[in-house]
Amino acid sequence: MKLWMIVAAAGALLVAGAPVAAQGHEWRVSAAAEASVWGGFGEVGAAGPDEAWVVRSGLPLMRWNGVDWQDETGLAEPYLVSSPGPGTSWRFADNPDRIEVHRFAAGRWASLPIAVGSAHVTAAAATGADDCWAAGLRFGPNGMTDVLWHWSGTAWQTVAAPYPISDFAAVSARQVWALSSPGEDKLGYEGERAASIMRWTGRAWERTVLPPIELPEGGYLELNDIAMPYPDLGYAVGAITVGGLPREAVVLRWDGASWQRLDHRTPATAYTHVATDGGSGLWLGAAHPRRPGTLVRFQDGAWSETPLSPAGTTRAEIRGLANVPGTTRMWATVEASAPAGVRQLVLTYQ
Repeated sequence: MKLWMIVAAAGALLVAGAPVAAQGHEWRVSAAAEASVWGGFGEVGAAGPDEAWVVRSGLPLMRWNGVDWQDETGLAEPYLVSSPGPGTSWRFADNPDRIEVHRFAAGRWASLPIAVGSAHVTAAAATGADDCWAAGLRFGPNGMTDVLWHWSGTAWQTVAAPYPISDFAAVSARQVWALSSPGEDKLGYEGERAASIMRWTGRAWERTVLPPIELPEGGYLELNDIAMPYPDLGYAVGAITVGGLPREAVVLRWDGASWQRLDHRTPATAYTHVATDGGSGLWLGAAHPRRPGTLVRFQDGAWSETPLSPAGTTRAEIRGLANVPGTTRMWATVEASAPAGVRQLVLTYQ
């Protein structure tokens, strides 16, 4: 894959019309690559101003060192990375006989594999060097089954969960949240398709109560991402879908006691990603069936939208969204299509 860097001072703006709420800040292209069979940009994450990464299919990570993006070498190609903060990270890679897990802590790497074959981790959340959750699938005699593992300092243990887990968010070792959202084309346990939000109590996973949401005939609630910046504040986002297409966006907010649905119901929109903006607001990744994806800001009670529409773009799909802890800087990964071809982009907001 050909990769080239675009210097921020000279880089062309990707977005058309930065939102007023940005107050002079804007999204810019930080890195771009030609699309190929391997190397598609996936999730992006950050542990600090000088530590960020992009997962690439079939290739090593791409890492930000505070100055530019560089290809990483040495370790197995991870498809999933979770970091609770600077100096600590957990990486997951496939192996036919086990799940390869590498942990970086105290300045060195350790191999902590999950000793099961024919398995794959689909979501993970780490709160420190001695606490990590991993949800995934395992192929057995009866087909694919959902599995949940927990590392609590000495070994991986299998933990029972009331529903399949599709995503995590963690505040601390005792404040871990999980989404379960089978969607229209998948069945949950006992054939249930309902979306759920669960919380780890320190002893067991418990399902929390969601607000009543009226669904149209043939409609489902799908929750795609969750962010929990504080114990008493969190968000889960998704859409009401009918026939696989979004009918209207859904944003749920946790106030420390219960989940409530915000009165923000953009039609024909699904929120696929959510991340804190480093303050009291949010950035969200939005997908639209008939136009390119957008980045949406929620700040001081107001909503604003940033189109991802460089000249000639026919489709833009947000693949990852992350805040740089302790700052208002953001990273996003986008796949943009145009008649001339497909580009993989890393965007930065600062």
